[in-house]
Amino acid sequence: MKKLLGLTLALTLCAVNVAADTKPIEEVFQRYWSAYSQKDFGRAAADVLPSDLEEAKAALLPVFLEAQSHQEKEVQEMVAAFFGRTVGKSRESLPPREVFAGINRLITAGNPEFFELLKNAALTIIFVRTPDPENAEVHFQITLRGESDTDAEALTKKDARWWVRINEDPHVVAAHFKEMMAKKG
Repeated sequence: MKKLLGLTLALTLCAVNVAADTKPIEEVFQRYWSAYSQKDFGRAAADVLPSDLEEAKAALLPVFLEAQSHQEKEVQEMVAAFFGRTVGKSRESLPPREVFAGINRLITAGNPEFFELLKNAALTIIFVRTPDPENAEVHFQITLRGESDTDAEALTKKDARWWVRINEDPHVVAAHFKEMMAKKG
């Protein structure tokens, strides 16, 4: 009986340690999700790994800078959504966070109903998996209008801080937009 009580206590302490270890990961994810679901993409970008943001800028910004001279109305609407209020030469030096915000504004413009629903979605973290001390996956469930779906986000620890990773390869996304714009011409 004494061994069973000791084992139960040891397992409980391990569970508490594991839960405590994932708290910073969950806090970053929750902060990111809260901003993203409210379409505050600039604030959401504050929790995205800076090197991912830089890579996204390097891949995407040239596509939209080039598209500025496109004559088609649809392409000009896409460019306007991407750059938001940024005009003229300042577009060339758009900060990485603004590139992230721009691509997400463009995605929002393409599916505004989804983002309106997302504002009222319930998010539940199912579990956090840490394959090693520098990487984590947050597995979560989103519930909208009584329907649920699950997904996962990758996070990385860098400079003693957890960061959300960009899921999509920015070069693939850039190629997609470039192709889409070429078809409009």
